[in-house]
Amino acid sequence: MILKYIFPTFIIIFFTGCTKKTNVVLLNSGKAQNAIIISTDKGDSRLDKVGSFVSIYRESKSISKTKFMSENEIKNLYGTLFEAMPKKPKSYILYFKKNSTTLIQESKIVFNQAIKTMEEYYPCVVDIIGHTDTVGSNKINIEVSLKRADYIKSLIVKTKFTYSQEKGKKVQTIILNTKGYGEEDLLVKTSNNVSEAKNRNVEIFIK
Repeated sequence: MILKYIFPTFIIIFFTGCTKKTNVVLLNSGKAQNAIIISTDKGDSRLDKVGSFVSIYRESKSISKTKFMSENEIKNLYGTLFEAMPKKPKSYILYFKKNSTTLIQESKIVFNQAIKTMEEYYPCVVDIIGHTDTVGSNKINIEVSLKRADYIKSLIVKTKFTYSQEKGKKVQTIILNTKGYGEEDLLVKTSNNVSEAKNRNVEIFIK
């Protein structure tokens, strides 16, 4: 069996019985276009609608006609599989006032959104990466970006999370990593000594 991905896609490959047949189900990838082609010695089949699926019979290598299942049917059949799958990493960018570790007002809201994601992903690993604009020396900018990253880490450490008891989870650790890149890898490319607000940021990467 050969799978050819036509567009970015998300599928379930499920072996049934004593592996007499394999079900291939097309899921929602979150993209505008989503399709896959399944090929065997006996022919090809294209899945291009969410919930469409085919069965591949291992002995004959034949492919069934395309069928469809609802979102609820997919969850009922493959719910435990979804729970076992790792969540897709999420990223949040926080912006700072000039020459400070003070977040702008909008970024305080974004920070709270990041906290909610940490609760959802818990336990998780969080990379906190600081950046600056190109004003000042590279050495100082690295120090400033690390201070910003450490500041965000301190806010996370102080946060009272609402996970565990309600979800029946054991208390585990959120791993926090911080790094300051200074003016390296700018969000907005500028020349030297340019004050660019979007480059004064910390990225919170949750996985």
